[in-house]
Amino acid sequence: MPSTCQVVVLRCGGTTFGVPIERVREIVMVPEITPVPESGAFVRGIINLRGRILPVLDLARRLGVVPERREDGGRILVVEHDANHALGLLVDEASEVLRLPAEIIGPPPQTVGAAVPGSLRGVARLDDRLILLLDLDRVLSEPPAPGAATALQEGRP
Repeated sequence: MPSTCQVVVLRCGGTTFGVPIERVREIVMVPEITPVPESGAFVRGIINLRGRILPVLDLARRLGVVPERREDGGRILVVEHDANHALGLLVDEASEVLRLPAEIIGPPPQTVGAAVPGSLRGVARLDDRLILLLDLDRVLSEPPAPGAATALQEGRP
């Protein structure tokens, strides 16, 4: 593990997460999202971002947490899915960029019943707060745990 890592800090459903800064292309205000029928419980739809059509995933729903209701509509993190594709992650808030020393990062807890198994790559202990470090590859590619999609469609976390 490198001596430090840089993360974009975001909030979803009252939980603080970090995603690697090298995967984040930009952070934008939420434009109009066009729903796409039968696209899944956590796919909000698509947006037109300066002429590019991007799918938008609701990160809170993907992770199985209840999103906060924000008057400003939250933010969209445009992230690299792979070398040729980007997508938007709808989050409640994107607040800061932090450089985290390796010594404050510990292994993730056992996440029994997580909507996306293995979605955490670590936990940073920073003063009086915890930042859950996301494994974006898993979050973007792993199928949800059995029953997670049904619970989300019914409005349960």
